[in-house]
This record gives sequence, structure tokens and C-alpha cells, in this order.
Amino acid sequence: MTPSPPSPASSSTPAPAASSSRSTMRKSIKSQPTPKNFASLPRELLAHIAYNVVVDERGNVGSPSALLPLYLTSKIIYDAVCFDNNPQLYHSLFCATFDTAALNRRYQWMKANVAKAPGGAKRKTFDLFADPRSWAFDYRTRWEMSWRLRQVAKVVTIDVPGVCDRDAFVADLWNIWFLLTENDGKNIAWIDRNFDLRACLTAYYRDNLLKESLVPGYPRDTGDKALAAWCSLLAGMDDIGEDTPSDVDEKIFMLRPYVFACAKYDVTYAPWHHRRLPFCPPNCTEHEPDVSIRSKALTYKRFGYTWKRSPPHFILGIFLLFLRLLERQPERVGLKSGSSTFSQTHFNAGSPGLFSTNRMIPSIEHDREWQRNSMCQDPHTSHGLPPLAFRGLIEGFWRGKFLFYDFELYRQILAGNMRGVYTGTFAEQAVEMELKETVIKLPKDKVGGDGSLLLAGYDDEGEDLEEEQRRIKAGYGHELSGDEEVVPEGWTKEILLTGKCRTAWGWAKIRGRVRAWDGLVIFDMTYSRHVMGRWLWRGYIHTGGYLVGRWRDTFTAENLRGYEGAFGMIRAGDPLYPPHFPTRLEDSLGVNQSGPPGPPAPGPGPGGAPSSDGNTAASPVPAPSLGPPSSATGSSPGPGSGGGRPNGDGSGHGRNGTNGNGSRPHA
Repeated sequence: MTPSPPSPASSSTPAPAASSSRSTMRKSIKSQPTPKNFASLPRELLAHIAYNVVVDERGNVGSPSALLPLYLTSKIIYDAVCFDNNPQLYHSLFCATFDTAALNRRYQWMKANVAKAPGGAKRKTFDLFADPRSWAFDYRTRWEMSWRLRQVAKVVTIDVPGVCDRDAFVADLWNIWFLLTENDGKNIAWIDRNFDLRACLTAYYRDNLLKESLVPGYPRDTGDKALAAWCSLLAGMDDIGEDTPSDVDEKIFMLRPYVFACAKYDVTYAPWHHRRLPFCPPNCTEHEPDVSIRSKALTYKRFGYTWKRSPPHFILGIFLLFLRLLERQPERVGLKSGSSTFSQTHFNAGSPGLFSTNRMIPSIEHDREWQRNSMCQDPHTSHGLPPLAFRGLIEGFWRGKFLFYDFELYRQILAGNMRGVYTGTFAEQAVEMELKETVIKLPKDKVGGDGSLLLAGYDDEGEDLEEEQRRIKAGYGHELSGDEEVVPEGWTKEILLTGKCRTAWGWAKIRGRVRAWDGLVIFDMTYSRHVMGRWLWRGYIHTGGYLVGRWRDTFTAENLRGYEGAFGMIRAGDPLYPPHFPTRLEDSLGVNQSGPPGPPAPGPGPGGAPSSDGNTAASPVPAPSLGPPSSATGSSPGPGSGGGRPNGDGSGHGRNGTNGNGSRPHA
């Protein structure tokens, strides 16, 4: 591993800065016999000269094409500085041209965690970055890509005969994603100088995403789409395809299946109802692989080798694209009356929306996503992340939005009516919550809790929500643990979650946990007004402070398709949280309803009257006019679940023997 750029001549000598390179050359010349001509200069001096042809005195880096005249000077000089004979030179040029801090940091993390994995200590490894040829290969690959993408940008299509085809463009998408997630300033500057990224992403959007949306059937969820979606988000170019109103309509048409056909597309790296992963320990022969669960890993080439990793999750990226589109084009989307928004003062009226921030994020913010994509490729065998990988990234104040699709049309979609995906109406609801983390230590076979996963692994708490939260903060029957505390063999740590939430439906209590294997955040949200019931939310922390995923009803059994919808939130204080929004729950004015209000729900009255759980609402909280039909106490019956019939005591018992909130009926 080389933490700093080596010189072109020696892997043990740091790469020369442009200003010190000439001083080094002068010292070397004095110690050598006077050369007869330029070609007779020592090899290391020729390498220094070649380096300074590309990198000037101020450190400004040019193209390696500047070396062409030097190559043509003589065969001796060419042999001294060509790619095959002097990979160290191109390693140095790589380090001068591109950011390397993320590469070094992640490589060290990977080496340390591979050794900790079962059987990792016996695994043969090699030091990839100790070989300058690895860096040289990637340097050449990136410059070849820049030339190819310039041709793509000229004609705005990814199919350029003799230059680029779909496979080559997918390989380039991997390289762009690495450039953006390793960026600390140099990478994005190099992209801006050498090719038009917006034009390239536009070409992919037109040739792939738009064309496939016109083919009968549901569009595919593929790795190259995931890379394109996340590259556009990370580069702040997700407004591609919005030049005219008709373009916006086409884009909405293209996005709707990914957002609303919840039964068709997964949003997790492994099924959410599995508590403990991987399924099999190393060399396990007791379990047959579940053929319905496939590895998400794709192959790509980098540093002269072929690798495998999972791409960033496509559907979660689409959720963010759609939520950002809703803020930019609200008049084209046609939200249902009754959507709710955040209450604002007159001074903040007209300010940018919650998902409006565009900012290049330092590479260190991308590290955990890179780690997840590396370690969570296959739920059968992948070792997964350390137990506290997302420690400290969930606690705090969150603001976000969630989408409710027309309930009857949702049922029709599950029954096979694809037309409903494109024609149904939906509402957008504002949500804000405050979450707290608690770390416990426990035996590995107790991870995920013993209760129903529809209750986030907890027991049915009955009516006492406050006491349940106190139990969780005290460890829920397990011992609390420090972050650095070493646990015995066969034990591990788990992050438990508690908190409170406010929507247009009122106040709710939250309890949840984090699945360590992939960082899946899962929590149930129980409203203090029982008519609103309980809902289950599952999602992932993503770069910039996002928590994005799906909510779900808790009436439908966990192995069946329930009533679901997308949500996205941003944590206050994280890079993409807008600075004009409040940073604490107590500073927020709450949420209100836009459009014709629905019938008022019982609970807080005007002026911030206390709700039943002792919290105070800042404004009247009417029930949204679009939402799930609810039984007397529970959340909506899931599509196909048969509904629920209220009893005289107000509880709703469904056909599967559960009450309306998804738990077993009380005695």
C-alpha cells in the first residue's frame, strides 16, 4: 500500500512536486557525468522530465497526450518512459491527476475486515497497491474512457460504431461512479475538463430508460440503471429530461413503475424478514440455497483485475429522484388533494424544498456505502458489515416525506392491472421524527429480537408506549454496551432505536433496530390515536444523510405482499440537509395539510393543545384525505388480506387471527 504518490523512478521515493522536481534533476545531473545528448540522460531523469511535461510548476495536470513529442524523440527515450517499461511514472501521474485518499482508506479497511471474516486469517492475499502497474492500468483506463465519452457526448447516444457500445458504456459508468464517490476535488475537476458528463447521462437516459419504458411489461431493475441513477444524483444532474413539459411527463411516466409497483421491485440487499445473516456460515452443508434470492454482485474491471461488487441500490435511488422531481415539478405530477407539507413562517415561504440541495460530498461520506456494496453481495455467504457500522448515523432529528398510492388501485396492481401503475393518484405526506440509538450486547442467536418482525422484533407492548420505550433504552432485557467494548465469543452487539414522530395524522411512538449485516433500519410507528394504527418502516442510510426505503402496513403477514409506499428523509446537520430548515424537533412548526382538508381527526386542537401522549402539536392536525382505509384500531388491511371487522370494543380482528395492528389479539 502506498499512502503517497511515489516518484516515477522508484517506488520508495515520494512523487516529486512540480516545483521540487527541477531541483531534484539539477542535483542528479551534478552527480552524473555530462551526457552527450538528451537521450543519454539517466533513466530516472527522463522519467522526471516526462512527469513535468504533464504536471507544471503550479501542480496543474494536463493530458498524457503531451508526452507524444517526447515518445517520438528517440527510441531510447521512448523505452525509458513508455507505459510498459515505466509503470511508476504513470502511477505518479495517477496520483497527481486523481484523488487517492479514499482509495487508500478503503483498501486498508478492506484488508482489516477480510482478516476478521471467518477463515480470513488463512486466506492468501496480495498487496494490490504495492504494484505501480495496478495504478498505471487505471490511469490509462480513465483517459481512454474520457476520449470515448467525448464522442458519446457529441452525438448524444451510447451506440457509436467503432467507439462505444452498451457494454463499454456500462464499464464507463462504473468508472464514473468510482470517480464521484472517491472525489475530494481533483476527480470532479478532471471530469469537468475532459468530457460532458451531463450529455453522457442524457444519452443513457434516452437510449435505455426512456426506450424501455415504452416496451410492454414492467421495466427491468439492472445494475447499469443503478449506476446511472446514482451518478446523476451524486453529480447533481438528476434534472436530465426536464427541458419541456412534455419531457417532464415522459420522465414521470418512466419513473412511476419503479416507485409504485412495490410488489415487483425489492428495496433491500436481503429479504427484510430475515433477522440473522448470512444464511450459512463458511463451509455450511446444512442448508440448501434459496434460489429465489440471488446475489446482487456484478463484475467490473479495475486496476488491471476483474472484481465483483453490488452496485448501489437502483430502486432507492429512484425514490430520491422522484422525491426531488416532485419538488421541482409539482404542477406536472398532479398530487392528490390532501397532501401535507411542513408548516413555515412567512419569511421561509418559497424557500427551496427539503430534497433540493446539490452538493459534492467528500469521499469519506461515501465510505459506508462502499463498504456495504463490498460486503453484502450475497445473503447466503457474504460476511456483511460490522455490528456498529452505522452507529451514530441514525440518532438525531429527521425530516422527510412519504407517498401513499390510491388504495383500491394498489389492490388492482397486485391483481395484475398494470395500467393502475400509470393512472393512479397518490398523496405526499410530510413527516418529522426524532430518533435515539441504544447499543446492547447479546448472544448471536438473539439478534433481531424474539417478537414479530411486523413489530420490529419486539413484543406487543399493549397500551403503555412510554414504558416500552423506557425498556428499550434500558436494553430490553439485555445488557447495555459501550461502542469499544469487547464482547465474548459467540456474542455480538446490536443497535436498538426509540423515538417519536409527527405527521398530519398526529404523534406516534417509534421503536426499532438496525440489522447489522447490511445496515437495514427497521422500526414500527404506533400512533397515539389508535384509529391511525401501526406502520412498519424499512430503509437504508445513504450518502449525504438520507434514510430512504418503504413503509408497510402491519396487518398483512410478513410473507405476503402488503400495502406499501416509498419514503425518504434527511437528518438535520448532514451534508444534504437544507440550512433553512429547523435542526431540532422542538424548533419545528410541525406539518399541515395542503389542498381541501379531510375530516378533522380527534387529538390536538387549535393552538397546540397537548395530544394524548403528552406532546404538543404546533397546529391543528387534520386527517389526510388520501390514505389507507383503516379499521377501528389497526392500520389498513393489506391488499388481499380480507379486511378486518371492528369488534364492540373497537379492536379489528382479521381472518388471520391478528388484530388491526398486526399483533395477536389481546385476551
